[in-house]
Amino acid sequence: MQESFENRQTTTTEALEKLKQEIEANENRKKEQAEKGFDGLTYFVYRTLLDEKIEQAETVSRQIKSAFVEYPNWQKSEAAMRELRKKITFAIYTQSDDLERVTGIVDALFSLLERANRI
Repeated sequence: MQESFENRQTTTTEALEKLKQEIEANENRKKEQAEKGFDGLTYFVYRTLLDEKIEQAETVSRQIKSAFVEYPNWQKSEAAMRELRKKITFAIYTQSDDLERVTGIVDALFSLLERANRI
């Protein structure tokens, strides 16, 4: 019985440590987002581009944000969606001339955005 208790305590300690790390990571994210003056969408795109090792991620993220502003009805209009995807693809393509890779990044971005909008 004591062993079981000790195991639960270890698990609780580990869970608390992980929670603390998540809170610190979130605070660092908020700080970086504020420093760059990004809204949530732009920061999401920025972090995705960094993870994909796209050069000039900050500049490209701002271009992509402009495209979202230009096509606010992208979720309701197929034509707006096509134009938005095209602008985003070209923005990323300026930093990576591998069209297949760029298309994969764009597909992943939209897939994540669709999932986020369903929640």
